[in-house]
Amino acid sequence: MDNNKDDYATILPRRVSSEDLNQLHAYYRSNMKQEALEYLKKRGIQETTADRFQLGFEPHRIGFTSQRGKTSGFFTNCLVFPVRDEKGQLVDLIGRSIYDEKPKYKALVGRGDVFFNEEIIEQSDDILLCRNVFDVLSLEQGELPAICMNDYAGFKESHAQKLKGKRVFICYPNDESGRRESNRISSLLAEWATDVYTVYLPEGLRDVNYFFTQVKNPRDTFHQLLQETIEESEKAPVSPDVRNSVVFLEEYQKRHNGDVKGISTGFASLDEKLVGGWRTGFYLITGLVSSGKSMLLRQMADHIALQGEPVVYISWDMTGFELWARSMARLLKVSPQDIISGKVPLQQLNQANQEYAAIAKNMWTMEGRMDTTLDEVEEYIERIIQSIGRIPVVFIDHLFRVPLRDKEGRLIQQNYSLVAYFLHQWSRQWDTPILVAAPKQGNEQHLFSAIEAAVDVILALEAEAGKEGRNQREQISLCVKKNRNGTLGQLSFVFDKEKALFFPSQS
Repeated sequence: MDNNKDDYATILPRRVSSEDLNQLHAYYRSNMKQEALEYLKKRGIQETTADRFQLGFEPHRIGFTSQRGKTSGFFTNCLVFPVRDEKGQLVDLIGRSIYDEKPKYKALVGRGDVFFNEEIIEQSDDILLCRNVFDVLSLEQGELPAICMNDYAGFKESHAQKLKGKRVFICYPNDESGRRESNRISSLLAEWATDVYTVYLPEGLRDVNYFFTQVKNPRDTFHQLLQETIEESEKAPVSPDVRNSVVFLEEYQKRHNGDVKGISTGFASLDEKLVGGWRTGFYLITGLVSSGKSMLLRQMADHIALQGEPVVYISWDMTGFELWARSMARLLKVSPQDIISGKVPLQQLNQANQEYAAIAKNMWTMEGRMDTTLDEVEEYIERIIQSIGRIPVVFIDHLFRVPLRDKEGRLIQQNYSLVAYFLHQWSRQWDTPILVAAPKQGNEQHLFSAIEAAVDVILALEAEAGKEGRNQREQISLCVKKNRNGTLGQLSFVFDKEKALFFPSQS
């Protein structure tokens, strides 16, 4: 190994040393099978390109093996792509299922800070930034310098800095999320790149790799497309909406066909108000202290996880055990206090915990500390995304305890509007719902005027006037006070405090 081995090894997680990573790569390289090459051929990728990028493969095997430099099962039925840093050192391995099994992509280490094909940045003044590894391979076959983010990693200012002084062409997919991400990346690059162009693919060609498999003379045609992009940008530096009209129509068609659905809240009446449930956006749930915000938030999180959707729950309000106790209380129909004080028979609790496993396998809970910042939360979520290859629904409890750090690393408290802005950006960046609880404050009007612009939906828990609670049950109104894409109004619920449970009111 070279003299930089020890320095390099410190960059990697302790569970994978640089030496192990290289041995693993050699192992996958030796397993390139015909089925993998056939898949590449269908994607328009030549065998010489696979050799140039040193792709590997892990075939399906019966049984389990575990020895130094070898694994079994992690990348089963996956093409394996080596990720190298700017010095050419191997820092990660990405797998892509050849049978479209979920997750389609997975990373061994999760180095979201390094581009795939990052070495090309130093070799060219022009860089094509695209969405996935197959886009990169297609463009490189066309003698175009291309890079991509590791799948599901978010593009940040640190990535933009790596492209300082370059002319960057953003070549993201032809869909609504691709359009939004292109705009976001373009704004980040504006400070660092010499020029930034957004390339619009022709109608019906969803991404770069598909373009290269469907178009005659794709290399020449794509070169022409890049030239047209430059010329049109010179004529009109800010593109009119006609550029997006096809994307909008295709997005509508998906919704019309039922291909894009919201995620159920667990309450049919609320799903209807939210036009089909939770969608990409920032949702704020408010209420007085002890009004049940955390209970409702966790109940919704459990429901989503039970449907098979991944959920990340960040709590500055309760410990993981306290949240688990409330989930157990709902399943057993007992008081959370009975769980916390250990009054439930162990056999009964064991049975409920086994039932809860269907939820827990899709739930990640992080306990926030007073110094746990949004940056740490973002890193935690990105590690989960890298691990499971899916974007989770994010719950945060609660808004007013989330600290930030300034450029000098000092903690900043009570900067609610800036926190709300970042959470809004997260929802767009990851294309997922972000649900956040916040207690009502004395000067509520002033508070909401500062953060309302960042929020898509505001839901307020309010006790119904004249309806006193009986037997620990309270009549609650869930008021929709802001709804960017739906109607306002209120919904009636019963909050059973004894069982930590909300359910629709029959009155």
